[in-house]
Amino acid sequence: MPAKKQVPKEAILVASLSLLRNGGIEALTIKEVAKKLGCSTQPVYLSFEGMEELRLETTKEAQRFFISYLKANKENPVNLYGLRYIQFAKEESNLFKFLFMRQNAFSELRETLAPIMDSSISQIMEQYHIEQEEAHQFHDQLWVHTHGIATMIATDFCDWNMDKVQKMLAECEQYLSRKYGEKNV
Repeated sequence: MPAKKQVPKEAILVASLSLLRNGGIEALTIKEVAKKLGCSTQPVYLSFEGMEELRLETTKEAQRFFISYLKANKENPVNLYGLRYIQFAKEESNLFKFLFMRQNAFSELRETLAPIMDSSISQIMEQYHIEQEEAHQFHDQLWVHTHGIATMIATDFCDWNMDKVQKMLAECEQYLSRKYGEKNV
């Protein structure tokens, strides 16, 4: 008779996400998950075939956490080029690095980010009265600028205060609005 699961899969994923948030990808091992849960590795292996499956499922949890984080600020639209994105990099640096700064990360995130990107591009089209291709370029340039700042903050390359960051983002958006905005169509 197969062993009975005593630790729910959800509890394993909560522990895995916690390890990832606090210690980065290096901390996410089956042995560390079991230690955090106060059990042997057997319950983890009963729920997951191995480390790769656990990492993939934890990645989905991390993506859900990121999206919830972005949506928590009801005052601003959800996008990948705002202050909230940078705050995430500052407050959740290990998770940011895991989601956005490892090889092939975008291929895992593409499906999750697509609705946000599409919505952001539509907002830019409406706000600046520009065509989709220009709005897409506008969006991508804003995101690259924002991601660069977020990366420098997540890796402690620099320690800019949020006022400075907000000014940098506003200036970038102003520049791009002049480049792509209604008067240039």
